[in-house]
Amino acid sequence: MAATAEHAGVWDSTPLTKFRIPRVRRDAVPRPDLLARLTNAVATNPITVVSAPGGYGKSTLLTQFTQQPDHNTLNRQIIWLAIDSDDNDSHRLFAALLRAVEPLGLAWESDPRSLLANAAGSASQQRASLAALVNALCTATAQRIVLVLDDFHRIESTTALTMIESLIERLPDHVSVLIGTRLEPQLPLARWRVHGELAEFTPEDLKFSEDDAIALALARAGIKPDALAVRDALQRTHGWAAGLSMLLQSRTRLSSGAAQNKNDESDRHLFAYLAQEILADLSTDLQQFMWRSSILSELNPELCRAVTGRDDARDILEDLYRRNLFLTAIDEQVPVLRFHDLFRDFLHDELERREPSNVATLHELAGRAESSTTRAISHFLQAHRWDEAIVRIVKHGEAMLIEGGHATLERWIDAIPQEAQANHASVGYLRGVCAWLRWDWPRAKAEFGAAVARLNQPEYSARRLRCLFMYVDALSSSGDTATAAAVLDEIAAQPLQEISRAQLALQRAWHAMPTGEPKLVGHYHDEFIAHVEKNPTRVVPATTDLIHCVCIGMPAVARSFDRFYSLAEQVHPQSKSPWKFAALAVGVWAHFWYGRREEVERLLQQGEAMQQRFGSIRMVVERLIQFKAQYLGAIGKHDQAIAATQAIIASLQAPEAAGHRAAWLRAYMHGLARQYWQAMNSDALNDLLPQLLGPRRPAEWPFIDAATETARGQALVLAKKWPAAQAALETAVRLHARYRMPITYGDPRIALAYALLMQGDKTNSTRAFVSVYEEVINDQAIGLLLLEPRPVVITLLENMPLEMRRTTAYQALISRLELWGGNADKSAPSGPLTGLSEREVEVLAQVAAGASNKHIARDLSLSLHTVKRHIANILDKLDCASRGQAADVYRRSAM
Repeated sequence: MAATAEHAGVWDSTPLTKFRIPRVRRDAVPRPDLLARLTNAVATNPITVVSAPGGYGKSTLLTQFTQQPDHNTLNRQIIWLAIDSDDNDSHRLFAALLRAVEPLGLAWESDPRSLLANAAGSASQQRASLAALVNALCTATAQRIVLVLDDFHRIESTTALTMIESLIERLPDHVSVLIGTRLEPQLPLARWRVHGELAEFTPEDLKFSEDDAIALALARAGIKPDALAVRDALQRTHGWAAGLSMLLQSRTRLSSGAAQNKNDESDRHLFAYLAQEILADLSTDLQQFMWRSSILSELNPELCRAVTGRDDARDILEDLYRRNLFLTAIDEQVPVLRFHDLFRDFLHDELERREPSNVATLHELAGRAESSTTRAISHFLQAHRWDEAIVRIVKHGEAMLIEGGHATLERWIDAIPQEAQANHASVGYLRGVCAWLRWDWPRAKAEFGAAVARLNQPEYSARRLRCLFMYVDALSSSGDTATAAAVLDEIAAQPLQEISRAQLALQRAWHAMPTGEPKLVGHYHDEFIAHVEKNPTRVVPATTDLIHCVCIGMPAVARSFDRFYSLAEQVHPQSKSPWKFAALAVGVWAHFWYGRREEVERLLQQGEAMQQRFGSIRMVVERLIQFKAQYLGAIGKHDQAIAATQAIIASLQAPEAAGHRAAWLRAYMHGLARQYWQAMNSDALNDLLPQLLGPRRPAEWPFIDAATETARGQALVLAKKWPAAQAALETAVRLHARYRMPITYGDPRIALAYALLMQGDKTNSTRAFVSVYEEVINDQAIGLLLLEPRPVVITLLENMPLEMRRTTAYQALISRLELWGGNADKSAPSGPLTGLSEREVEVLAQVAAGASNKHIARDLSLSLHTVKRHIANILDKLDCASRGQAADVYRRSAM
């Protein structure tokens, strides 16, 4: 799937007017003292918040700030982002941020569209994408960058707010954030306030003085008002700019019982009272034009002409702007205007009151005239024009999915009644893709199954094939092998291109895993490699993220992984695309299985750098963490390996992981059990064992049975209950012959050989172990041994027959294993702090103690910029969204 101009995704559907700085009205009251205070605040604080109810002049003040002539002189660049309701979604907000910084000419380490796609994944992927944005901002040539976020109160989503907090925590020193909002934002203002990093402007700062009120009256009416009238207006409005403006223009005085400005709700009532008087001065046609146009996010001649039927829409917009009717000019030439929020709310209420039956029709007209895909769809949804909305959703849906817009897509689809969705075959496919991206296997199967049956027209053939591939992946992943086999046969019967043949081979390999045919897994991986070799440039990028790394350990799979990574390295060597990250996960497993420690460590360093740059496709980050846990266990850092595995299990508790959790939670728990076995931690393994027992559930793969008997036997080995251990492990070995998955539960042949040896049965011990030994020698792959307890492996090797120990192959194996042993670093941070450098631990200790960046810089003799970069790295490595979360991790680790 590739986004095109015709099929616009999240990136292309973001209206460019969101980034245009509004014009300062010619009759705006200059407030030099207030503006000077704001300018100084922005220059000296990372975050400045201008918070006041609607109508206090926040946007006017922010706009005046952006128009100061000394920005160019001081090499200061302003980036403007007007927040609208669509931005109450972390993914769309991130897209807007990426588009907003385009004028800076930043040096990107990867394409911003790739960052957008990656940001839709897990929380760690989103933070990695944020880190890439921060790294790009570091390359800006401007001495100072000010990111202005106007109308921030429209952001209520917890994930969107967390993303903004995470971004602010990471911003380089030369970037500051200026927020305009009606409500105090749900950000850690208290912490920033204590650390001296926050400047705040409240209604008390923004309220008009008597001189301001006189200047306003002169600007709006051209007549100096009576001093008594000004004081009365100020008393009634408490310096509220919107009410003051309307009151001074109104010919009718407020009655003594009029509402006063005590909060945002009273502001709204007062505004409506005064707006009604202002509206009464206008012709009926002009009033109607305004309230019908109130359904629009932005007013331009074309859209206004569509919803009002007026051919003179341009002239009317210019007239309205000249009348000072609470409009902001985005572009005075076109013109493009935006109603003040309170005025728009008032006008929309008038529309609902006067023309309730016409509202849906107006939204329909707006949807047909709107050039922005997202706004058009929103209008059609509000108009209940389901078919029109669906046509656009289907047309642009795949492009949005490429860019990670599945949350927005699902929200749109969920707003459409089921009976309307039933008329469009592709809607179920898009719903299925959204579920598949979350690894929600039950829903993905249901959606794809229904979609496949309905996408039976020739024009849907390409989409149907994509649907079949995703369907079979979901079926195999949830253990529904019978249905998966039928779907694979259906795919194979169709005419396929090289990429599709390669994908089919991968899906056949994945299907063979739970069916108990381990040799077929290797066979299909060999077939896959044969297709890759015919055209690596096209096939590698299209298939990398579909490779399932848990297949490692099946016959011949390590060889195919090794060959694939070699080919991937030759495809666009300088490319920094996300598929390179997915390929690296394949490569690092291959190097591990062949025991190439130096290569493993080199790729791990590359992986961490790439994760900082742009995250991953789907859950490649998780794959890398899974691998790192195996690597840490192999080199003897068991506490860190166990902590990493526990973190993966904890991530499955997220609501969006419910479908995946049902099928795979116990498999992840068995991975933890294997870590306890490798560490020879009897108590921990026994404590975990009750969670591993019990009958296999329908969604779980059959290897669970082998894993359960293996864990039971390993626990008995550690307890030195040899006969009982032998019985459990003999059952496990019989099951293991069909259902192998060594990176999950290890190899029961090794534990069985050890249990037999400990009972003095050296002959049968050798017989049990020699099959493992021969496999390792023949494949020249030591991965099976690296996943087991080192003392157990060494003991078994030392007790092999003398004639075998004298061979060159044996001596070479011992030498290779020695490269992996005895390197446990007792001084390194343990548990969740794994991966932090010594300096990062020092910085985190200061953060946990409540120190500000300035204090940390002083105490550790670092620059402020270096402190911020250390904190950004700490947040990424600990997978934390904020300093507070990282501090909690440190405190728990120190207990």
